[in-house]
Amino acid sequence: MDNLSNAPEQADLNYHHPLEDYLGRRPFRWLLGRLSRQGKDGTALERIISSYRNPGAPFRQRLKYWPIHLFIDRMRGSVPVETFRERLAGHAPTVRGLVIVARSIAEFGLTTPQKFTAPLFAVWNFTNRCNLRCKHCYQNSDKSALADELTLDEKFAVIDQMGAAYMPMLALSGGEPTMSDDLLPIIRRAKQYKMHTTIATNGTTMTEKLAGDLLEAGLRYVEISLDSTDPARHDAFRGVPGMWEKSVRGAKIVAATEGLRLGIAMCVHRGNYAEVRDMIEFAISVGAGCFAHFNFIPVGRGLEMVSGDITPTQREELLGLLNEYMQSGRIGILSTAPQLGRVCLMGAPIDTGRTACSHAGSGSGVKARVVAKYLGGCGAGRTYVCIEPNGDVTPCVYLPHRVMGNLREGNIVDIFRNGYYDLLNDRTDRIHHCRECDFADYCGGCRARSDAYFGRLDAGDPGCILNQRHWDELVSSGVIDQDESGDPGEMQLTPTRHGLA
Repeated sequence: MDNLSNAPEQADLNYHHPLEDYLGRRPFRWLLGRLSRQGKDGTALERIISSYRNPGAPFRQRLKYWPIHLFIDRMRGSVPVETFRERLAGHAPTVRGLVIVARSIAEFGLTTPQKFTAPLFAVWNFTNRCNLRCKHCYQNSDKSALADELTLDEKFAVIDQMGAAYMPMLALSGGEPTMSDDLLPIIRRAKQYKMHTTIATNGTTMTEKLAGDLLEAGLRYVEISLDSTDPARHDAFRGVPGMWEKSVRGAKIVAATEGLRLGIAMCVHRGNYAEVRDMIEFAISVGAGCFAHFNFIPVGRGLEMVSGDITPTQREELLGLLNEYMQSGRIGILSTAPQLGRVCLMGAPIDTGRTACSHAGSGSGVKARVVAKYLGGCGAGRTYVCIEPNGDVTPCVYLPHRVMGNLREGNIVDIFRNGYYDLLNDRTDRIHHCRECDFADYCGGCRARSDAYFGRLDAGDPGCILNQRHWDELVSSGVIDQDESGDPGEMQLTPTRHGLA
């Protein structure tokens, strides 16, 4: 084991829910397989959830599924019936996700983290077009679309594949997705499959009409990126003057649109690390319901600012701050740093504290800790995939060079299962501290950061304080500039050495 300094203390990770005792049994796995099997009118599992404690459901359904409804009563615990129904029967994407979970347990049994038969969601870099020139852009977007971007009909076919696979969520990103004429038609198509759709945008193109059109099409969440509370610093990072005012105006429009939820996203690097608390308070002030922290990862144009990456100690302090806000309940918190799960487990009360549940947000109490164990922190190629503008599928938006297949030639589920599936699902197949970490089931380390710095998907995440030794080695070898003077420098990561050619 590495000789660690400033390492977090071990925590008791023996969290358990009675449902786990049943899910691991072969008869129950067989039953889940039957209930999640596709029929002419959906799956039996959907009908079970729809008819549970629902006096308006057909009597034959309520009678047929009565024994299973009794089992749900037993597992529901103290959660009120109406709350339970609202969270399940009243939220179609959750039901779709449960179908995938049922199929996954039927095929693989309970695994930690859980192996899934299909992705739970996709991040779709919808177009390469963008009106900005951000220094950290993983997509290396430009003013023009790529020559081989998917056509509208091909995009419809992708949505149909996702719908057939019961994928519950779709996040549309870019480039700048609002610059594509295909955006609204695709959101409407996803709505037909009852998918939860979101967009990540710079917010500069947002208008009241566009916000209304997005809502009508079926969108529910808009995430707008800001890099600083200082307009000049934000604009310098985004490459175009006057963008801070436009982004903030767009954020306020979204917040004022009933039915749309606003999130503020911030890619944290050495140049804006000291502003995170101010940015979260600013997000609250403009009406955001969520603050999303994005790890800086040296990929795309980010290769030109590797020295801007924050240190493991800084990241640990940042995650502590995010946990502080998560526990306060003042705003929802998301993070692409999977170590936030570990920080929550150690820094929140077990019975009442909130826990980061990978890309699914957070939850409170022991149940959330059990869910977090199976969702497993980093979801690259496990719980989600990235779709590039030309239809290439990769494990993560920050792994654009790890192409697993193309949707013009294959099905999204087949590509998902035949890519890096085995490696990314096996947390024992690791090097550095990630191989032996007690928190592996809840975190797993950021695979994109591992690949960016070491050229290996199975390497340790050098941003984690438990891998401090390997960060120090990167510093001593000159890959990372340890100078913490402030703004990111221009040191470049050598692509051929680190696997990013």
